[in-house]
Amino acid sequence: MALKILLVDPDDEWLFEAKKYFEDLLYEVKMVTNGKDAQLALYNDKFFSVVMNVEVQNHAGLQVLKFIKTNYPSQNVLMITEVSEEQDEEDQMTVEKLKKMGATEAIEKPFKFDDLKGLLEGHQSVGDMVAGIPRRKELGPEEEVNESDDTFTRVKISEFYSSQPVLFDIFIKLKSGRYVKILHAGDALDKDRIDKYKNEKNVEYFYFHKKDLFKFVKYNNYFAKKVIESKKAPTNKKIKLLQNVSEKFLEQSFEEGLKPQIIDQGKEIAENMFSLIQQQEDLFSILRSYQDFDPNAFTHAYLVSLFSTSIIQQFEWQSKTTIESTSFACFFHDIGKMQLPKELLHKKVMEMNDEELAQYKEHPELGYQLLDGKNTIFTSVKQIVLQHHEAYDGSGFPFGKRGSKIFTLANIVGLADAFTHIVQEQELKPVEALKILLKDQNLMKQYNSRIVENLINVFVDPEKIAKDNKLPSNSRVVNKKVS
Repeated sequence: MALKILLVDPDDEWLFEAKKYFEDLLYEVKMVTNGKDAQLALYNDKFFSVVMNVEVQNHAGLQVLKFIKTNYPSQNVLMITEVSEEQDEEDQMTVEKLKKMGATEAIEKPFKFDDLKGLLEGHQSVGDMVAGIPRRKELGPEEEVNESDDTFTRVKISEFYSSQPVLFDIFIKLKSGRYVKILHAGDALDKDRIDKYKNEKNVEYFYFHKKDLFKFVKYNNYFAKKVIESKKAPTNKKIKLLQNVSEKFLEQSFEEGLKPQIIDQGKEIAENMFSLIQQQEDLFSILRSYQDFDPNAFTHAYLVSLFSTSIIQQFEWQSKTTIESTSFACFFHDIGKMQLPKELLHKKVMEMNDEELAQYKEHPELGYQLLDGKNTIFTSVKQIVLQHHEAYDGSGFPFGKRGSKIFTLANIVGLADAFTHIVQEQELKPVEALKILLKDQNLMKQYNSRIVENLINVFVDPEKIAKDNKLPSNSRVVNKKVS
């Protein structure tokens, strides 16, 4: 049964455009032009969300909002506002004011329908998404379409997991700009049709629209949580599942920016990372042989997160909050590179001239600036992004901090980052990469020796690690919670 939304706006033209947009997304839409009719609609029916313009009359928007919060306190309400610089500050109906007054979400004009879509999807549970897809009695016909490659993303068929019914259209690629829709949203996931393309036609990837990334990440993170909680599922499957959802989450973040609903998804993935690290007693043996040489930035960020949280797990002061916040920070540790010239992103550091190197060294501060205004992101996350290239011997950047002045979690992420580069660029198993890392004395001076020691311990059976390890350290890591 399709999710119902109530659109309340005095502008008939906008209402009809919005109605068509959301009906194309398989919502059921009711529209009214005034507050009185909105209240009557709420009395007669149930809605997933009310999307209402503050400026509606005949029962003003704020009056209707108060009515909803009094009589239907769990109702999702998305308010639309327009702030004019000509208004006095206390008369401006800002997004923050509307949320304080009870709106679930608020959005300021001008905006695109895609922005509304994102806010609505951010409050959907997996159950809402599945329930909101009308089930088709028969498989839809295969359809050839001509669309830009830039509108699609892909996932390996062998790593594709879906609800029943599928939440969005699925395609295969014939050639650049030409695709075949093999499953429609609402179709049952048909194994025979999938096997035909996978086995008979040797198709390796499914494609879907980037606009559906949120649904993909939401469902697959939910699925990963269930698999991670299962005692029967093998650890390598759990790692791969979490990698897939992490990479698509990062792709979504870079496509759409750090919207609140995307930040919330990142936190949910970080919770799954904590569960994986905490629950899997055999994780050390899987990590010893784990290989993924896809050099793309999303895979790199996932591996940095996996190795960083595994290092933290070795410390007595580790906690759920610390592991989750570090995992989240790892996803965005290089986000500042988005602000650099594109030609720099494809160069190795040793290939850069002095001017390019100076620009490259700005990326931690640029990343910090991108996150600094996000109040829902912990300070520890921002400091990891800012300090992950600082070095224990003072040779790092951007500030040349030394020793204990470097945030411990940032030094951990820095080591995991360097380690991941060796694994990916030299196509080595982690244990082999570890040998190369440990032989590089100049590199070793950049990290607290206790952190290096605990990277080694990641690949050792926990039962063989002494509880009181008294190896010499170049510094003292305080045994307390790091936030």
